[in-house]
Amino acid sequence: MAVGTRRRVAYGGVSPKARQAVLHGAEPGAAIVGGISPAAATLPGFVYNGGPVVRCPQIYASFWGSLWRTDPSHMERAGRLNQFLQDLAQSSFMNVLTQYGVNSMGFLMQACVVDSVPSTLTNTDVESIVQSCINAGALPEPSNPADQVVVIYLDENTGVDDPGLGIVMREPECDSAFGYHLFFTTAAGNPCYYAVIPSLSDRCLIETCPSDSSCSLHLSVTQEQRLTQVTSHEFAEMVTDPEVSAWYDPGHGECGDICNGEIDAISMGNETWTVQRIYSRYDDIGSDGAVHCLSSASTPEPVLSPGPVALTAGAISRAMRAGPVDRLLPLPAIHFDALSK
Repeated sequence: MAVGTRRRVAYGGVSPKARQAVLHGAEPGAAIVGGISPAAATLPGFVYNGGPVVRCPQIYASFWGSLWRTDPSHMERAGRLNQFLQDLAQSSFMNVLTQYGVNSMGFLMQACVVDSVPSTLTNTDVESIVQSCINAGALPEPSNPADQVVVIYLDENTGVDDPGLGIVMREPECDSAFGYHLFFTTAAGNPCYYAVIPSLSDRCLIETCPSDSSCSLHLSVTQEQRLTQVTSHEFAEMVTDPEVSAWYDPGHGECGDICNGEIDAISMGNETWTVQRIYSRYDDIGSDGAVHCLSSASTPEPVLSPGPVALTAGAISRAMRAGPVDRLLPLPAIHFDALSK
């Protein structure tokens, strides 16, 4: 099933190198300037460029590859990642993103496992499978403007190798990125935002990073911690810059790139999760450059101007009433076969 036409090829990703960006297709020179002076900021080039943001994130987790359905350790990991996504969207991590026009609360809506996925995917394959999931009802048709985001986790037997985009995430050779986010227009004409995250095994890191000290991920932390770290990076970028046309610096990348590899932790209930710090322009300006990477804020950061208009109280209330369809924890309940569709 062919997907709709993408506006342009633009994506952001997680570099294996700490504090470096993977940014393709950004449009420098379109920045909307004005409002508070950027002169005091460490990164005066990080500004709003006029594109959409995801203002009330509704998250759909999708686990690709047979191991998520057949291997007990992967099934347990899928449940943990679902819990992380739900906790992340309800945590003080979101308060850092409000300055960019994102609501301080999001929702984990649903999860699915996708079987019969080719072991090596191009990004065209990824979008075709996502469209097939939408056609079958395993994923929803996005709204326009879109609040839905899809987070795709690959098992160790599934990877991406796309020479046209320069993306290689193939066990054990995650050698160009540890994850990326992109978008396309669905067959129904709506924007679909998604992130793809590889398995990030020990072998992947050993093969990719010549030096652990300069790597954005580390062997000293667990595979789950690497996955949650990369997820927080991609989630933050996907909601603040889903089409690489909203919040970014042409030279330094998106809000996750600037602090790439800076590990921190957030707590929700009895759980403590590893995340990556995210660039805060509000704190950068307010501290004369002394503070600019945060993993949480005690209250929602004020919306920056110029920037997207914040949601009204009524819109937030409607989104909260929509809420998660079901917690679906600890395991995904929907299974989709990519071959038979």
